[in-house]
Amino acid sequence: MVYSGLKRKEYAAVAEVQLARKRLAESSRRLLLKEWLEDHHVHENYNSARGVGCDVGNSNPFYHWGGLLGLTALEEAGLY
Repeated sequence: MVYSGLKRKEYAAVAEVQLARKRLAESSRRLLLKEWLEDHHVHENYNSARGVGCDVGNSNPFYHWGGLLGLTALEEAGLY
């Protein structure tokens, strides 16, 4: 939802907002792919310091709200 807010047309000319949007999309992509490529997991919750989900007590490795992390990257690349 934050990413969608940063894409609003009134922010199109605000360089800081556009940079924040791109960084959010890239960070989301890296977070999703790190756990997926190593363990084939898609978590909802991730450790905020280490960026992994397997060491978070309330995280399920197949709770697919985490798939939305990939949606921001696809949208930023113009693929969705």
